Amino acid sequence: MSKEEISKGVVKYLQSDQWQELMRLLTQTDEEIYHIHLFAQSKLAAESLGKLMEGYFKRKGLEEERPATILAPNVPKDSIGVHNVHPNNPDRVVFTPLFDFYLKYNSDVVLEPGNPNEYGQDGKNIIGWGKTCLDDYLRQFDFKNVGPREEWEIAKYFHSPQWQKFLRLMVDPDYLHVHCNVEINFHPWILKLFAVEAFKQVGYTVNYAVPCIYRPEPDYLGKIIFLLGHPEVVHDIAWSYNPDVVIKPVDKWMFGNSPNDGDPGFSVCPKSLLDQRHKENTYENLTDEQIEEILNQV
Repeated sequence: MSKEEISKGVVKYLQSDQWQELMRLLTQTDEEIYHIHLFAQSKLAAESLGKLMEGYFKRKGLEEERPATILAPNVPKDSIGVHNVHPNNPDRVVFTPLFDFYLKYNSDVVLEPGNPNEYGQDGKNIIGWGKTCLDDYLRQFDFKNVGPREEWEIAKYFHSPQWQKFLRLMVDPDYLHVHCNVEINFHPWILKLFAVEAFKQVGYTVNYAVPCIYRPEPDYLGKIIFLLGHPEVVHDIAWSYNPDVVIKPVDKWMFGNSPNDGDPGFSVCPKSLLDQRHKENTYENLTDEQIEEILNQV
C-alpha cells in the first residue's frame, strides 16, 4: 500500500462518524463527561497515531494537556492503546474528558472504527462516562458517614505499605499504568481528597482527579484517575464497596496483570507486554510529512 493510500485512509477515518462522535463528546457542554473509550482497527503504529492526534488537537484549539502513554492494556486484550489522551480547553466551563484510543492490529486496514459487536464495549465502539452515569452507579451503595474514627483510619491508610508501594510503582519504568486496588465503605470523593493531600506530602502534584467507572468483567467497578503534573504520570485508585471495612487493600485478584510479585492489591500494564505486542505484529509508521499532509486535509 502506497503512502498516498495510507494518508487517504487516515483522512477518511478522521471524517468518520466514530471520530466525529469523539469530537462531539470532547466539545459539548450539556453534561460533564469524564472519560471515553474508543475502539479501532489498524496496521499503523500507535506511536504515529499519538503524534498525529497531538497535531490534530493543537490545530483544533485543544492542545493536549500532557503526553499520552502508549501501552498494552489489560482490557481489551491483544491491543495497543494510546492511553489517557487529554485534549484541553482551559476556557471550557466543564472538564474536557480524557480518552483511551484502543487499536486492534489488522494488517489489511489503514485505520477504521472497530466492529462494536466484536471489538468494543457494551455493544459500542465509542463509549463515554459522565456525571449522570456516575451518579447512577454510586446510587446503589450505602456509603457510611466518615467521623473522627473513620478519618483516622483513612489517614492511617495513606502511610500504609500498600500506599508506599503504589508511590514506587507509579514511577517504575517496568509498569506503564497502575491501579491501586482498595475496598472502602465511604464515598470515593472523600478518598480523592485524602489521596491528593497524601500526594502533596511527598512532593507530587495532582493536576486533575477524575471520577470514573470501568468494567473488568462481569461488573463495573469504581476508580479515580489521577493526572499528575509532577511526576508527569497518570495512574488510578480502583475501589470496590465493602460495607464492613473503612478502607483496606484488595486481597484477591481483581483483573488483568499483577506486578511481578503477584500482589493482588495492584493491577498493572507492564512494559514487557507492550514489547511483546510490538514483536507479534508489523506496524507501519507515518512520516512527519504524511502527518502534515493528513492534517492539512482535515
